[in-house]
Amino acid sequence: MLHVDLLTNLSVYLSNPRTSLNDKLLKICKAVKLAVPTCDRVSIWLFFNNNTELVALKCLDERSVQTQGEVLSAQDHPAYFAHILANEFLIAADARTHANTESFTSAYFTNYDIYSLLDVTFKKDYLPLGVICCERTKIITHWQTADAEILKKISLKASLFISDNIADTFASKSKADIIAQLNNHNT
Repeated sequence: MLHVDLLTNLSVYLSNPRTSLNDKLLKICKAVKLAVPTCDRVSIWLFFNNNTELVALKCLDERSVQTQGEVLSAQDHPAYFAHILANEFLIAADARTHANTESFTSAYFTNYDIYSLLDVTFKKDYLPLGVICCERTKIITHWQTADAEILKKISLKASLFISDNIADTFASKSKADIIAQLNNHNT
């Protein structure tokens, strides 16, 4: 029942035209944290440059600190991009040694003390639009099937909002413009 209520509340919140972009992104992150209790760091990423880059629209870390604007490139992480673009999920209990995520270890995982990763793509018109990323800091976590299932349900709700409100709006803007817009409205 908790997940039904969570998904219903998320849908209602995301459909409110008076709620700010940043508040909606934050609500998605908080919903993921609530639904996947072993996840203590959540981020929402959007693909750019023909799916060769991901830009963080919002990250909510284990201390509830919000950030945005980080950029990850396929050039630096080819195995990750190849996998996430071809598959719905990437599940890595030990992300530092997983074949598709180990390239993040020195520059990303170590900086944020990340050990486990559960990612799901969200789509627009059946094409990858972005990624919702669940991360576990400090310890390795073995994600459960239920974690992936609820994350997928949240990503479906989020994808409707993101594809209708963010992707079209940002299609004509550069990465720098998007990051500036997110930073200017981060209250």
